[in-house]
Amino acid sequence: MQAGLSTKNAPSPSVVLPHFVFGAISFFVAGIVMMLYASDLVLPFHLNAKILVLTHVMVLGFITMMIFGALYQLIPVVMEVKLYSEVLAKISFYLFSSGTILLVISFWEATFDNAQNWLWFEIAGTLILIAVILFAINILKSAAKTERKDIGNKFIVTAIIYLLLTVSLAITMIINFAHTFIPVSTIDLLKMHAHLGLVGWFLFLIIGVASKLMPMFLITNKMPIKLLNYSYYLLNTGIILLVLVLSFYPEQWAIGLSGVFIIAGVLLFLLFNRYAFKHRFRKKLDVGLQLSKIAFIILAIVLVFGLISLVVPGFSGLLQIRIEIAYGMSIVLGFLTALILGQSYKTLPFIVWLKNYQTKIGRQKIPLPQELYSTRVANFHRQTFVVAFVMLIAGEIAGWVWLLQAAAVMYIITAILYNYNIFKIVFHKATKF
Repeated sequence: MQAGLSTKNAPSPSVVLPHFVFGAISFFVAGIVMMLYASDLVLPFHLNAKILVLTHVMVLGFITMMIFGALYQLIPVVMEVKLYSEVLAKISFYLFSSGTILLVISFWEATFDNAQNWLWFEIAGTLILIAVILFAINILKSAAKTERKDIGNKFIVTAIIYLLLTVSLAITMIINFAHTFIPVSTIDLLKMHAHLGLVGWFLFLIIGVASKLMPMFLITNKMPIKLLNYSYYLLNTGIILLVLVLSFYPEQWAIGLSGVFIIAGVLLFLLFNRYAFKHRFRKKLDVGLQLSKIAFIILAIVLVFGLISLVVPGFSGLLQIRIEIAYGMSIVLGFLTALILGQSYKTLPFIVWLKNYQTKIGRQKIPLPQELYSTRVANFHRQTFVVAFVMLIAGEIAGWVWLLQAAAVMYIITAILYNYNIFKIVFHKATKF
């Protein structure tokens, strides 16, 4: 199943493993933040310091950090080339981790009033921007060497461009907070920033990688690639239109039109994955693919929230805000988290397995990659994650702080179990049988 990950082009584990460690710890920290400040999650406004802390711990510290590490390993699979520079990857890691920590601390202490000092935000943003530029150079230089020009690579390259735009807009927003010069409302800028990141960066990258790995892991032939071709153009149209509308013509019908394109593009991606699961030769799903399947189910739930916002915008002031927050939570703490949890078990064990046993293949009995972690623990945190997500969304929509606190406890349990497996894999030592 994972033979495609075994390649002479794979980078040194010292490039990849720190990303997984930092990401796993960030996931645990996010659970603690959620538990301590559950009451802030139901406040009726978007510019909420504690929500921004939770969001950026998850989006930058956990999800993006994990993606950076995984992508350094998967570039040889998806593009069939060596990573352009391991040195750039390591420098990017230290800059990105430092910037993320500083940004989270800055959000934690933020007041967003006239007395707010934006200097540390600007320093943090600059560190993250430099890290992202180095990451982009590394990936784009690697992509330039590949002979594969399929839709998967097109999605990945486009995702990198959206990542640069997302971070650049974030820096611009920070400067605008300190010295207002953009004639666009703060909420519209936040929506623009969020969708560039969540749809442009995350979703494009996920589709690009999934176009290669899902058929490989599930053993599915003759995939409907045309669905992804159409999805690519629909998603690009929707994102570009949304940015233009929010910048120059923020009318609800125009925003809704951009949403229709995005939803249509996501639907085609879901149909692609439905085909992969339905026509797979490997009927029994391991814990990694079970979590990935849960992620795609949650993505369908995300579309429901999106449709509600489009069809009946502003139907109830407070409830509308809660649905919009639940929409964002469903993406970050639902879809993306489930996918990261699942795909960690498809990449990290094999990286460590290669490091310890590559030279021993055929010479002695060696364990399988999935034997480097506890399947029982992974299955248990799969269940606690589902319970946590259901509680989170129900608690947010109902405005019940106690339910959000209960969800936070379940997320913390999930994070502890996940960290146990991640550190069990990372610190695995070669054994003799």
